[in-house]
Amino acid sequence: MGKTRTKPARQAAEQTLVITRTFDARRGLVFQAWTEPERVMQRWGPKEFTTPVCTIDLRPGGIVRTCMHSPEGQDFWSQGVYREIVEPERIVRTDTFTDEKGNLVSPEY
Repeated sequence: MGKTRTKPARQAAEQTLVITRTFDARRGLVFQAWTEPERVMQRWGPKEFTTPVCTIDLRPGGIVRTCMHSPEGQDFWSQGVYREIVEPERIVRTDTFTDEKGNLVSPEY
């Protein structure tokens, strides 16, 4: 396993990425795909990866945590905080790489 470098939370928070997607599906179903752990676990991560862990506290200030497991056996943890939830039309949240305990880490390339 490679070294994990911790990144200050302030530095990570200064970076912003906005993703907008349009789906040919019912709004409620798309909302469920992003907010129900069992549905997230079915589709999260690259094709060959699995998602053995997904926890969601769906409320402003609530935390979402996922773990992607690679075919080589490496785990990639991430965590986010929900900023805004307007069911079924809008979800605003942060997302960052973490270790298993939720400490911020820098992505390794």
